[in-house]
Amino acid sequence: MEPNLEQKTNRRYTGGLIAGIILILMGISALLEQWFDIGMYVVLLLGVAMLVWGSYSRQGGWIIPGGVLSGIGLGILALEGPWHFPMVLQSGIFLLCFAFGWFTITALSALFTTCTIWWALIPGGIMALLGGSILVTRGAIRWEDLNLVYAGILICIGLVLLIFKGRSRKNG
Repeated sequence: MEPNLEQKTNRRYTGGLIAGIILILMGISALLEQWFDIGMYVVLLLGVAMLVWGSYSRQGGWIIPGGVLSGIGLGILALEGPWHFPMVLQSGIFLLCFAFGWFTITALSALFTTCTIWWALIPGGIMALLGGSILVTRGAIRWEDLNLVYAGILICIGLVLLIFKGRSRKNG
């Protein structure tokens, strides 16, 4: 029974540590907001912090919300940042940024945890398809430019094959 008690104590300590770090980061961002316009970075920074913690602790439970928040934060930054995209393209750009966050979940879980989170490719793929379709139909991307997308997809598939070469098939 002692090892079980020790695990509970470690979880309580880790949970308090994480909560303390999050509160400190929120306080620092509230202070900095008085002098700098960091509002558009808060969601992205929170998501990246969760991704880093999940990768470091090798827990997918932190990688999932970190990927979602990072994608949303990246979309906020893309739309509110110094780039001024036309209004008709903004929904497609936001969806592509959000899809990137979902793809990050699968990539980081494959690299840092024992179980790869494959299901995150489904919402990410749907959002990427919709975002890309919006950009193609609104004229932001020419059909000839899609060759870059195909090249990127081939590179990503090659990286996945290299990462999983030699890994056991037990991972779901």
